Amino acid sequence: MDNQNATASYKSNWFLKFTECSFAALAVTNTIAILFEILPRSVLMRLGNAFFSYVFIGQVVIALIIGFAYSIYWHFKENRKTINSGLLHAWFRGMLRYWLAFDIATYGFAKVLKTQFGQSFHREDTLAGSLNGFNLTWNYFAHSYPMVLIIALCQIMGAILLLFRRTTLLGVIILIPVMANIVLINIFYDIAVGAFLNSVIFTLGLVYLLILRWPDLKPILFHPASHLPEAGHKWFRYFLKFASIIAAFAFIWYLATVDAKPEIIGKWRISQMIRNKDTVRSDAWMKDSLAWTTVYIESHNNLILCPNPYYYDKDRSTNVEYKYNKARQTLQLSFLKDYNPTDSATAAISKYTGTRMQLNTVRKGDSLQITMIKIK
Repeated sequence: MDNQNATASYKSNWFLKFTECSFAALAVTNTIAILFEILPRSVLMRLGNAFFSYVFIGQVVIALIIGFAYSIYWHFKENRKTINSGLLHAWFRGMLRYWLAFDIATYGFAKVLKTQFGQSFHREDTLAGSLNGFNLTWNYFAHSYPMVLIIALCQIMGAILLLFRRTTLLGVIILIPVMANIVLINIFYDIAVGAFLNSVIFTLGLVYLLILRWPDLKPILFHPASHLPEAGHKWFRYFLKFASIIAAFAFIWYLATVDAKPEIIGKWRISQMIRNKDTVRSDAWMKDSLAWTTVYIESHNNLILCPNPYYYDKDRSTNVEYKYNKARQTLQLSFLKDYNPTDSATAAISKYTGTRMQLNTVRKGDSLQITMIKIK
């Protein structure tokens, strides 16, 4: 009789069953596929990346087929009241929680033990501008091990919380922001397809666990924060809500546009530099730090004169604060050393075409005529 009550006491729609069956099947196939990681490196290299892509696709396809087939069988048996749906939900949700905990914890421990975001000496010596999204991301996170440990701690602690029913929701709340951020990084920084798909599936699993608790969360999220009386007229409060966002936008818009100078901002290559009517040799930069080859005109009045044509050489470059007068086509230059002004000059802009221009100025008694071509 107890078994009969159990079979009839819990009913759910088919899609819920399909989702949980699919996640459970994926948990099993994905855990088995992890065993490939312990194969000798020589074997892994022979298999190649394409093999693991097929393995991952196979996991998903198998999981969907099993989830579809078993959910139909389960739904049929539930309608006939010959299956304990509550117990099956408990099993499948438990499998989802344990699988997510295991996989997310492995990524956390990988960060702790530096198999992820570890130091790479050749990558550190690569120019940042030539790094792709993957290497740029690894360089960024590898720069600070304490930061990596904080991310790892969130993943490990969140994974541990998933293992217990009472703390599942807290684990989900900790992990969803972390995993959502990882998904966005994987998308926009061109991280490996396998890592991207894993992060998406983990995030979907966490979101599903969160949705299961939506009836409990809804009253908390959309209930007044306190029982204090409302201050001010209703329309005044609406105005303040609207004004708060508009004022924030207007403030930043003003800062972004008050000194906007997009026509001159960019990276400029010096094609010719004439100092006191003598043309500076193209190889003079190797010995003369004032034989500039590149001009970086940044926003917010920052200009850099760099002698090295191949990369930004901080120690040999000259920092300049500038003010651009569009009407007069002039640059008021203030040369800096350790962020303190040393001398100033006015440069006249001529022969401007959008991708080419000439600067004429006098600095410390030296007349300078600089012809520049826009690179970026």
